[in-house]
Amino acid sequence: MNKIITFLYIVVGVINFVPVLGVMGAYPLDKLYEVGVLNDDVRLLMQHRAALFGIVGGFILFAAFVPGYRPAATVAAYVSMGSFVLLWLNSSLSNVALQKIFWVDIVAIGLLTAGVVLERCRTGGHAS
Repeated sequence: MNKIITFLYIVVGVINFVPVLGVMGAYPLDKLYEVGVLNDDVRLLMQHRAALFGIVGGFILFAAFVPGYRPAATVAAYVSMGSFVLLWLNSSLSNVALQKIFWVDIVAIGLLTAGVVLERCRTGGHAS
């Protein structure tokens, strides 16, 4: 069961880490989000967002191998992905790339939840 839990955290960590590519500039940001030409101010904010995803994704990946950090990484992942899901649901956007991110986050939340449930079963309901 430990290998399955670790695998689930790795998948969720990679999903959260991939946007770090946006740190490299406008082209990777456009490939990730298809938001078109960004002015310098918005590009800087999006690059900073990409850096934050690197931190969250990296922390989740770290927690995959150091179980004591899973509770904190789980909270960070739920807040990060859950906030995007809620923002998407409360928007009127129709960008297909952003809609894909919405669905990827929904799947990742499900995978993370499976990891949490398996961890609880493994530990008998106690934190590890």
